Amino acid sequence: MNAPKIRSLAAWTAGLGAMAWAATAGAAPPAPEDIRDIRPLILIPLWWYWLAIGIGAALALTAVAVGYRLWRRRSARPPTPEEQARRALAKAESLAREGRAGEWADVVAQTLRTALSARLGQDARPQTTRELASVAWLQPPLDVVVDAPRLVELLSSCDLTRFAMARLDAESLLASTEAAREWVAHLFAPEPSPSPHPQVAR
Repeated sequence: MNAPKIRSLAAWTAGLGAMAWAATAGAAPPAPEDIRDIRPLILIPLWWYWLAIGIGAALALTAVAVGYRLWRRRSARPPTPEEQARRALAKAESLAREGRAGEWADVVAQTLRTALSARLGQDARPQTTRELASVAWLQPPLDVVVDAPRLVELLSSCDLTRFAMARLDAESLLASTEAAREWVAHLFAPEPSPSPHPQVAR
């Protein structure tokens, strides 16, 4: 075979090799470590960090200031008569659990009379349990507001413990304390407003 044919064959073979290599390189998937398609990180300006920290600090300080103001307002506000009565009855409950019946009777009787005075006014308060049991307290509207029968029963228990030296057990004292709480809640409950459209009997 002469030299020109050999050179032509070699060139043809090299061309086929180049075409095959190009096809193989185009079809091959990108290597896993190829990072040319990964977008670079977006750099956040430094002043954004300081702005976020400032906003968070301002919100935290505002929440603390509001909470402190509410706490001061609540602590500075004098307790209502109902709150005073509930605190006194909590003390009476502790005395009842300790079996100190005489001191319990003093606290409960004083609490009920003080609550009644705060609700109706000092002049309207009866001085004795017998005065409470009079017929006047059983008539409207005082019968609804005061619930005189239950009050007389509670004060009578206190009088028996204080003056007749009746020894009530702890369970009886605790039950009377809970009844006193219910009476206080009834005493200071808001009065129902009259219906603007009274029903007419047919």
